[in-house]
Amino acid sequence: MPGSKNWITSSSVIPSRRAIWGPELNRVAHVTTAHPSSDNRIMRKECTSLAEAGLDVELIAVATVDQVIDGVQLRALPRRNGRLARMTLGPLDVWRALRITKPRLIHVHDPELIPLALVWRLGRGRKAIYDAHEDLPKQVMGKLYIPRSARKIVAHLARILEVSADRYLDTIVVATPSIARNFTRAPVVLVQNFPWLRDFPEPGEPASESPRKFVYVGGISAERGCLEMMHAAAESTSHPELVLAGPATESMKKAMQSQSESGVEYLGVLPAEKIPQVLSDALAGVVLFHPLANNLESQPTKLFEYMAAGLPFIASDFEAWRQLLGEFDCGYFVNPLDVGAIRDTLDRLMDNPASAREMGRRGRRAFETSFTFEIEATKLVAATNELLST
Repeated sequence: MPGSKNWITSSSVIPSRRAIWGPELNRVAHVTTAHPSSDNRIMRKECTSLAEAGLDVELIAVATVDQVIDGVQLRALPRRNGRLARMTLGPLDVWRALRITKPRLIHVHDPELIPLALVWRLGRGRKAIYDAHEDLPKQVMGKLYIPRSARKIVAHLARILEVSADRYLDTIVVATPSIARNFTRAPVVLVQNFPWLRDFPEPGEPASESPRKFVYVGGISAERGCLEMMHAAAESTSHPELVLAGPATESMKKAMQSQSESGVEYLGVLPAEKIPQVLSDALAGVVLFHPLANNLESQPTKLFEYMAAGLPFIASDFEAWRQLLGEFDCGYFVNPLDVGAIRDTLDRLMDNPASAREMGRRGRRAFETSFTFEIEATKLVAATNELLST
């Protein structure tokens, strides 16, 4: 947290220690059983940035085969069917992999791997990082698959895991400033989930003077406002196209199919490298998360992807989002539950494409100066090298 002695903010990169420590002592293993091996934050951002800095990097994750991807050695774990099997057998699979690869530093990405990290760290010279992608207790309270009567108990257990990581692990990496408030003892490194600048070249002129496409990229569910954006598009007198891409619940797939004649198109799940192309001919991006506790201070990657693509956004009117992006005047903030307000904003952008493009240009400039992962990568590399050097 700003002002805290434990908050690591230096953006300088400490030179690689490969020449001093040798390959074995320079080895870092990122570990997950809950995320796919292609996860955008874990593989395409964090692991890749460490490999590019000269570190010996492995990703231990569920996959079909071992392989090297962008300089990162992927170590395949078996797939366990069901959440319970993953949480109980997954750590055992990871432990066996770690016994073989023997990294100096492990960087775990799942709360159920915190106990494993605590035990691994007991070995001589070993270090461990926990990467907090979400505010875990708040996330648990919003999980619909957990019975409402059990959520407080599960959230309390989740908090115990966080406290253990905070007390005994070497460093906590957090995805947002709000998550950092959960950690007060361990050094905290803020590595925000911004897009790579290199993935988003300078936007060219739009193919059409009057683009009609609005895009949403990400998990597709009712809690993320997808029903409201579809209803708003259907009610709009401007008849916009609404394109959605990402993993969808079965109920949302049916809802999108029923709205297909109203200009709604579903592209399915796309690899991260395809997102810039999807955004390239859009008028604006949409992100209308509902006002749930875990959403209010989140930082959806899609917001910054829209800015990177030179698009204005229509976003939920959350105070934290206004504080972060409002000064740049690069999008509209609306009540995500108000279909009429969303519809009116769609129409406003459709009626003023030149103004929309200017907002997009302002967003692109803000992205280039403040919201690229190139900036975040320097902090991660510095913190990782510091642990390897001690």
